[in-house]
Amino acid sequence: MPSEYIPLSQQCCFKLFDSLVDSIVVFDSEGKRVYSNKVFDNHSDSFKQTVVAEAKLHASPEATTFWKDEKLIKQVDLDDGFAYIISPARMETSIADSTLKMLSNALEHSDNVFDAAVEAIYESLGWRWVSVTRFLSKDRVEVLSSWDTNKRTDNYEFSVLGTPCEQVVNTNKFIQFDDVISAFPTYQPLHDIGAKVYAGLVYRGADNQPLGHIMVMHDHKDVDFVLAEEVISVATLALSSYLQLHKTNNKLREVEAKANIDGLTGIGNRHAYQEAMKQVSKDYLIQGKGEMTIAVLDLDNLKPLNDKFGHAAGDKFIKLMASELSQIGRQSDCAFRIGGDEFAVIFSEYSEEFVEQLKQRISEITQRVSEQLSYNVGASVGFSSLSEVNGDVVRWASLADERMYEAKKLKAVESYTGE
Repeated sequence: MPSEYIPLSQQCCFKLFDSLVDSIVVFDSEGKRVYSNKVFDNHSDSFKQTVVAEAKLHASPEATTFWKDEKLIKQVDLDDGFAYIISPARMETSIADSTLKMLSNALEHSDNVFDAAVEAIYESLGWRWVSVTRFLSKDRVEVLSSWDTNKRTDNYEFSVLGTPCEQVVNTNKFIQFDDVISAFPTYQPLHDIGAKVYAGLVYRGADNQPLGHIMVMHDHKDVDFVLAEEVISVATLALSSYLQLHKTNNKLREVEAKANIDGLTGIGNRHAYQEAMKQVSKDYLIQGKGEMTIAVLDLDNLKPLNDKFGHAAGDKFIKLMASELSQIGRQSDCAFRIGGDEFAVIFSEYSEEFVEQLKQRISEITQRVSEQLSYNVGASVGFSSLSEVNGDVVRWASLADERMYEAKKLKAVESYTGE
């Protein structure tokens, strides 16, 4: 018979419990102690009395976790009562380490740092309500994540005026109320939910400015405020560190993005062009084929324009061409400024008919730009297909470049002969 079907007698279970290093004490549904193992019995009388008194307060079908005298106590629901599993006398890790570990574990199954924070605080303290907010204004906050007993609740906004949170917001210090109803007798929501105690502390962003606060409440007064302050302080520091790192990562992404953008035109620069060519090469190697077109353009009459109207006019020419070229193809096609007056555009298709269409579009573009500049400008263009060079992107680009210079020379000859 498989082991999972072997019935264990009560005495067998108790013998097993006596072999454990954790203290175990079992209570009936009324909170009356019905069994404790030898490890629990070896605790001091005062501690055992504290645990028994705690059981009467916590007696419920809901599982919870809380600290008492530097020991972590986990309540486990049973069919006709509940049990406390109490960790060894001194935890090997500090409260801070435990809180950070719980926060790390929570982040493993949540991509929301605020959800992870409230879960970790709940697991560390066992207080019924845990919330993380952000400040909307001086007297109004939005709850970003909220926890009640063992589940998340809906987010909401509220005014802090006349609430315990107001003092947290105004002082930026850890605030506690061991009798929150007496301290705020007219604030009805506290009466409605049955809150008895409160603690809170602000957390800060990357610039050290207060962004919001963490608040915890419980529905009975037998709590450890020293522990609460340490756990909440660790959580606020973890949040602040996360936000600092998040801001730093955003800045790094901004720097990386800027490194790929041409400062004058706003389109891709030579670095972005080189990265795009690497990707084209990788894709060709994977797929073994690929019909793509590259167009290399060199602007005509930029120097005479600069000489006659100044470099501001030349910059305008370059920017107008960049804007037009960025819209010449499909959304997946990309335009780059790869030199002072040189551009490249990568298109995701190729055919002779398509190239002829591109020539016509570019001619129309230079006509529009000439009208805007009130000066006759143009562009020499060379095209090549990826398939004609068997996916060799270096040859692909150089072939288009050669054809562009051939077109430029032909224009010069035609201009000289007057054709």
